[in-house]
Amino acid sequence: MLDHIREKYIYLVVLALLLLLSYVFFLFNTGAIDYQAARIYIETLAAVATLALLYFAYFNITSRKEEDSSRLELAVRPIFVWELEAAGNGARMVYKTLKHPIYDFKATLRAGGRHLALNERHLDVFESNSGTEKKRDVTEFIAGALGSGKARTVEIEFAYHSEAGGHYFLKFTKEVARKGKGYLFTHRKFVSAKYPWRSEAVQFDNEG
Repeated sequence: MLDHIREKYIYLVVLALLLLLSYVFFLFNTGAIDYQAARIYIETLAAVATLALLYFAYFNITSRKEEDSSRLELAVRPIFVWELEAAGNGARMVYKTLKHPIYDFKATLRAGGRHLALNERHLDVFESNSGTEKKRDVTEFIAGALGSGKARTVEIEFAYHSEAGGHYFLKFTKEVARKGKGYLFTHRKFVSAKYPWRSEAVQFDNEG
């Protein structure tokens, strides 16, 4: 609604200025004000009109730049795929990008008062090189996070940039429990996502 008002406000300003200008002419013609007063009023209205037009031009240019950036971002949006899974008696984080590359990748795992950071300067597209899929051993972190407990929720955050420079921030949770000598991962939940073409993060309320 606010953006719509901003787009249409110039027409309201022009209408208001025309009405005020007509009123000034009316006052002058009826002798209610003299020439000097009428000239001051007209100059003031001209200044207001100039400022309004400058703001309208600035708003249009800014909006067009934002639209172009969003369109470009959507065209090069990477498809990030990941999994936190059991690997024998251990655990690993597997991740890759499809369609488009990722830059300045950071993954943070948190559980049981511990955290683990995984960083990649650049993730190339999996379709062109299957060797770009990353498989990181996180057994030590999971074992320490569980401690003497049987199960725990792992918070997982991903942050990365696209080719166009857009910043993505994704947040998930996943349940981990002991299974024999290894681990069992269940109940993956998508908590929130911040995309570069949206001003606010998207909050999800799905279970599992």
